[in-house]
Formats: sequence, structure tokens, C-alpha cells
Amino acid sequence: MQLPPMAVMAQWPTPNYIDPPTRGHGAMIVNTVTMSLAFVVVMLRLYTRLRITCSAGIDDILIVIGLIFGIAMVVVTSFATEVWGWNRHIWDIPTSWLPTVQKLNLCFQIMFSMSSSITKISLLWFCRRLLGAGKGNFRAYNWAFILSMIFVALSCITFTLVSIFQCSPIKAYWEVEPTYSYKCMNDPDIVFSASVINIFTDFLATAIPMPLIWSLKLPTRQRLAVISIFGLGIIVNVAGSVRTVYVWKSMVASYDVTWVGWPVLVAAAVEISLGLICSSAPALRPLIAAFLPHLLQSSRNISYNYNNRTRSQKLWSSTGRSRNSHHPMASDSRQPGYESDRFEIMRTVEMETWTESRLAHHREIDRAFDFSNESPRAISPASAIDMKQHGVVITSAASSKSSGSIPRENEWPLGNGQPT
Repeated sequence: MQLPPMAVMAQWPTPNYIDPPTRGHGAMIVNTVTMSLAFVVVMLRLYTRLRITCSAGIDDILIVIGLIFGIAMVVVTSFATEVWGWNRHIWDIPTSWLPTVQKLNLCFQIMFSMSSSITKISLLWFCRRLLGAGKGNFRAYNWAFILSMIFVALSCITFTLVSIFQCSPIKAYWEVEPTYSYKCMNDPDIVFSASVINIFTDFLATAIPMPLIWSLKLPTRQRLAVISIFGLGIIVNVAGSVRTVYVWKSMVASYDVTWVGWPVLVAAAVEISLGLICSSAPALRPLIAAFLPHLLQSSRNISYNYNNRTRSQKLWSSTGRSRNSHHPMASDSRQPGYESDRFEIMRTVEMETWTESRLAHHREIDRAFDFSNESPRAISPASAIDMKQHGVVITSAASSKSSGSIPRENEWPLGNGQPT
């Protein structure tokens, strides 16, 4: 660690180690609030993927790793501000504390880079899962996501290695004025360059999914809603830009690193937390559809009305992705009490939800029921449907391994007109 020039230090005021002015406890408060919200959202995402849609994937593993690094980052910054004087002026920090301050600074930079990069890779992988096998018209999107993930990963690895090995020997980074021979890179330039690259990758992770969502066969209102969720990433870009400005002010334009750079800690906590929340929010749609079905009211409804003279009449109301279906209608006579035998099937696939209102007494309706998918992304679950007591079925989210359709005999057999 190299101290400022003696001419600069001579202009500093008299150190106050007993009762110095501080920035207060704002950093710890922001760390606690924002990371708690991110933790809750990520846990809801995991519950959705593991219990509701049964479709956990690599993106869920990555988001958990990103959360762990994010929690480690806020623990480091909270400890540094409350114990080691990161909320003070640099001249009010005892010289004996400076090695620990530098070690914590290095940990903060690495934890931030790892959490931010892994979170962005998780979001890009999630978007890639929406493509299914990545064929057809979506091939270009598939390659765009792959190349973006590679770029983000290489940027993170490069910054981490450069940060650790910027001094030779490594301990020269935190030791005050080493007496042995050493060589160090320009730390402010490294951190500022990494911040600029981080802004670019934030924008990349925010912008690339937009054309994909708009090209999906969803109603305009639903597409706008999903794009708005991804658009929250713009707030992440803003937080990253603010952090980069204060990185410049504190490490390049000023020697008072701790006082001027204090907003960097706050902006970093906001950026990481919002990144985790925005990456997890699109995966929560099945959870909302399961517990608040009227909020995301069926994007496709199928109902059947019967009267004394005519056979069943099908009424369609569709706002979701178009799918072909075939319903062989039986000529069974109406059974008494048919109104009480109707049950609903609710299907949820990441970006859309639809329900089907069915009559249990019409056995033949279910024997050759089939959905065919017109898009490259598969829509059927990977496991058999589990009929619930209240007549609601929630399928798993689509993945690249799921098939385009599954025979209905294996999915909801109605042997005696009752769900099994």
C-alpha cells in the first residue's frame, strides 16, 4: 500500500481518533434492507422452481451462488464501516488499521464482481431456457446469450485475477510502505476500468432479452408487463453508473478514499440487490398464478355449456400463445348434477397461464386431448400432472429437455369420470 504524497498529507487536518465525524450507519442499514429483500425474492424463486413448477435448473444454482457472494459483500462492507472506519475521513483512521482496511477493500471488490457477474449469467441462462433447444427463428438469440455469458464470465475472471495479483508480492497491496522490493499496478485505474465494463455488461443483460420477449407469441399487454420486469434492470444500470462516478472521485480524483468513496458501498449494495431481484422476478409468475389466480387470470379459458337440445358448445377466450387443440366430443347424455362436477385445470409456463373448465361426466373429452406447440419452446411438463383435491393442476415450467406434448392418457386419466 502506498500512502499519498507528503505534500498532500501535510495539508490534512489533525487526526481525530476518539470522536471523528462519520457518515453514520447508513451503509449498514441499506445493506440490511436491500439484501433482505433480495434474499426473500430468491427464496420465493427457489420455492416456485422446486415445489410448484418442479423445473429447477442451472440458472437457479447460479442465482443462489450470486446471492451468497452478495451477502458476503454486504457483511464485509458493514463490518468495515462499523468497525474499521470506512465511514471516516482517511486521516481519522489509525495507521495500524490501514492494512485491514486494504484487505477488506480487496475482498469487497472481488465479492462485488463475483456476485454481479454470476447474477447476470443466471439471468441470461434463464432467458436462454425460454428458447427451448435454441433452434429455428431463435438461433440468433441463443448465440447472443451464449456469447454474452462468455464475455461476462471472462470479464469477471480477468478482474479477479488482476485484483489479487496486482502487487508482487501480493502482501504489498495491504502493507503500509513495505521496506522490501515490490511492484504494484495502478489500483485506481484497475477498479475504474472494471466499473466501466460492469456498466456495459449490465446494459447487455438488460437489453438482449427485450427483443426475445417481444418476439414471443404473447398478447401485447403481457409482453409489455414482462418487458417491464426486465426493464427494472435499468435501475441497476443507474446504480452502477452512480457507483462508477464515486469510484472515479474517490480513487482517481481524491486521496480521501474512505470518505468520498462511502457512496460506492451504498450503490454497490443497491446494485447487487436489485440485480438479484430483477433476475428472479420473471420466474415468480407461476407462484403468483398459483396463489393469486385472479390476479393473472387465465390467458386461455375453455368452457362448455350444455342445454336440453344441443351438444356441448365450446367458447374460447385466448390472450396467450396460440396452440392447436383437438377435442373429440362424445354424445353422452347429460347427467344429473353436472354443474357440481366441473373442475378447473390451471397450467402455468413461466410467461403465461391459462385454465380449462371441464365437466367430469364427459369422459370422452379427456381421452384424446392434446396441445401442440407452434413455437420452438416446449410447453409440456417433464413429469406427470398431479391432480389436487380442489381440481387445480399446475404444470412445471418448460425446459429444453421437456417434450412438445405428452399423451393425455398418462397425464390425467379419468377412468370413471373422477380424477385419479
